[in-house]
Amino acid sequence: MSITFLLSLVALVAVLALIVAIFIGGIVYVVRMRRQGTEATLVGARKRRDLRT
Repeated sequence: MSITFLLSLVALVAVLALIVAIFIGGIVYVVRMRRQGTEATLVGARKRRDLRT
């Protein structure tokens, strides 16, 4: 196997992992919105942001 092939394979895996991570993040967001509702989800996010600063 050549180094070019290995680099291409690594780049492909990185791009696919990024796409999967975005997709999973979207699923988590939708599930939270359905369970808690929009208002409760946004209030929780504001609380977390305030705690960090």
